Amino acid sequence: MSFDLAVWFEPEWVSASDAAGKYERLCDSDLAGAGVVASEAVSAFHQALIMDFPELSSAGDDGQQVAVSPWMAGLDVSAAHVLMPMSWSRASETAPEVVALAGRHGLVCFDPQAEVLHLPPALRGTDGLSLQPCVGLKVEDPDLDVIERAVRRLSPENWFLILEKRLGRYLQVGQGPNAGLSASGFAVEHRDGSPDRHYRCVLSEKDQVATIFADFASGEAAWSVDARWDKV
Repeated sequence: MSFDLAVWFEPEWVSASDAAGKYERLCDSDLAGAGVVASEAVSAFHQALIMDFPELSSAGDDGQQVAVSPWMAGLDVSAAHVLMPMSWSRASETAPEVVALAGRHGLVCFDPQAEVLHLPPALRGTDGLSLQPCVGLKVEDPDLDVIERAVRRLSPENWFLILEKRLGRYLQVGQGPNAGLSASGFAVEHRDGSPDRHYRCVLSEKDQVATIFADFASGEAAWSVDARWDKV
């Protein structure tokens, strides 16, 4: 099984759920149904990509396949998109580079494993939200669906999640023993810009955590979950 990423051009902001539908059509070779259009940026991205990560068909001077390729199969490439199946063992080093390269070329990059869409700087919102899971790639300007799915994926192995805004404002959660709690407990910390405005609460339900993260992302001033917040 491969770890897959897809890159294409979007002229304006698109949600992760809409991108998931486009990705499915691209996997079925239905470019018209996906609604993607040819872009010189896609060709430029592809050329830069294979310079750093050679395709499987590339060969060295001795005629042997280049061993450094991370791809498990050939890339699916058109003038409008690039689908990349990479080895799971190479994903942690390759995927962040692919996401960054897509951003530099003004392209979106969809991660179907986490159902996350990585937007280029020109399509990101003004709030400056960023989401960093324990397992997976950092997401700039995540939408509410992406944030909720990240909360739902919290587990003893994938045990923390950080949602950050500009100017030192962030919300983070840790689950279980790694956060100093029982396996089912969640430690939530909220910092509102300065060290003296740093608070912590302990919750028992993932639904509560999801609500607090949605409040923070939406800019809500008051928390809708009844919890005791102590200064850290």
